[in-house]
Amino acid sequence: MPTQIIVGVDGSAHAWRALDWAADYAVRHGRPLELVHASRALVDDGVIPKDALGRLVAEREDLLAEARQYALKVHPGLDVATRLDRTDPGGALVEGSEHAALVAVGSRGLGGFEGLLFGSVGLYTAAHARCPVLVVPREAPYPAEAPARIVVGVEDRPGESAMAGWAFEEAASRGAGILALHAVGGEFGSPRRRVMEDLELSEALAGLGEHHPDVRVEQLVSDRAVADALVEASRTAALVVVGAARRTGRIGMALGRVNHAVLHHAHCPVVVVPIDR
Repeated sequence: MPTQIIVGVDGSAHAWRALDWAADYAVRHGRPLELVHASRALVDDGVIPKDALGRLVAEREDLLAEARQYALKVHPGLDVATRLDRTDPGGALVEGSEHAALVAVGSRGLGGFEGLLFGSVGLYTAAHARCPVLVVPREAPYPAEAPARIVVGVEDRPGESAMAGWAFEEAASRGAGILALHAVGGEFGSPRRRVMEDLELSEALAGLGEHHPDVRVEQLVSDRAVADALVEASRTAALVVVGAARRTGRIGMALGRVNHAVLHHAHCPVVVVPIDR
């Protein structure tokens, strides 16, 4: 059973904030934390002189050690390991996701060739990981200061129960409520359609409340476009949880247009949960 929580570390402000959220998640769920830094610049292929390569490796090891000390200062007793990989960052995080319960990345990093820049490494990780991926923007609050609400986008697709279940479990661990949001992307047209949409949303959540009776649930059927509704709801949320279907016969998830928009524009961390159709 996957246990560890993996977070990409590159020294950027976005990665430090991702570390805050990953460490908080690890503590609340009683899981070990692994800090990963990866770079193809560390490959000993003769391009970089030996002495310069040695200094570069030492620099990156110091970065991981500093991040580990920070995590332990905030969460004494947390099981924290580090890993330095001589490969591309996205590949290292995706490989680690095979044995992880969660992978966390900053929405942007140092940029350039090896930074955790969303749209390159962050996007690759979100699209190819085998486990849920937590994408944390720099402007996200510290976990303890986040609103006590988790938004989950419900589109009435097959397999969404796993995504909703993840959101409910996280809400229970945080003492937060759930906003289950279903957006139809246009006017309802008739009162009957509004009632039908409400009923379908209730059916999609059936049973989850029974397993988590202490989690407050609010349902919202919106006439806005899905991405717009989720981004707006993210203003008052700790997390936005979305689902991405696993690719048939291929590794990773099909993020789709809505998830791309939410990942780029949400005001809080976003969790992409793999779903099976």
